[in-house]
Amino acid sequence: MPATVAMEVKEGAKQRLPPGFRFRPTDEELVVHYLRRRALASPLPAAVDIPDVRILAHDPSDLLPPGWSEQERYFFTCKEAKYVKGRRANRATGAGYWKATGKEKPVAVAVPVPVPSRGRGGTGQGQAVLVGMKRSLVFYRGKPPTGSKTDWVMHEYRLAGAGLAPCRRGAQDQGGGDAVARPAEGWVLCRVFRKKGSASAAGAAASPAGRSDDGEAEEAGDEGGATEKESAGGFIDFFARAAADAERRQQRRASSPVVSSSCLTDASHEQHGSREQETTSRGGA
Repeated sequence: MPATVAMEVKEGAKQRLPPGFRFRPTDEELVVHYLRRRALASPLPAAVDIPDVRILAHDPSDLLPPGWSEQERYFFTCKEAKYVKGRRANRATGAGYWKATGKEKPVAVAVPVPVPSRGRGGTGQGQAVLVGMKRSLVFYRGKPPTGSKTDWVMHEYRLAGAGLAPCRRGAQDQGGGDAVARPAEGWVLCRVFRKKGSASAAGAAASPAGRSDDGEAEEAGDEGGATEKESAGGFIDFFARAAADAERRQQRRASSPVVSSSCLTDASHEQHGSREQETTSRGGA
């Protein structure tokens, strides 16, 4: 583990929240009360520790070590451009890369709208105001596009809309007026965590699929309905199954008693003989 991350983990391990309390903010709270404060260089609440870390310089396992008490961790970082003259974000790390999944989702807060009434003012239903955007990313090990997917997930929050509005501070500048601060657009807030239940799924996917060496067991699985391979959502070879079904039907037909056509032939001969005998008796009469 790098020394910088180890130092940050050690400092962040200090108990700040009272026992029994957990840091579980909503998306709106993360953008308005934490990311916007960091973009304005304003102090955060004393009980919350969100360090500044360059995410691309570390492995996810270093950011959230095994001994960490929580299932997730939050970081502030600055977005990096992939190219000097481009706006595309850099997602590559030393051991892999972060790949975006889906589209960005808006983060909005409800602002009450005043409704004029007779003699007194009132508030109506809240109006949704855009303050930020949220993007989900998954960590892949290796180089794109052949990297292997892991169970590390990151939610990235950035300011947008009203979240980028300037803030008027109470302190006065040299001109005698209120100082106006503008949020820095480069700051983002990252929530890094490990997907729940994905370790067992990854182990099941890494193990060979349920193809049995014993033909009888495979037939029993086919006759009983869905096999273990199907229930696990693996690859199904329909052509091999169709050939196996045809072979089993042919074996069953060969082993089952087949009614010979000689019975019908004998019956037809007997019926024909009886008709000739009846004709002869009529002619003699």
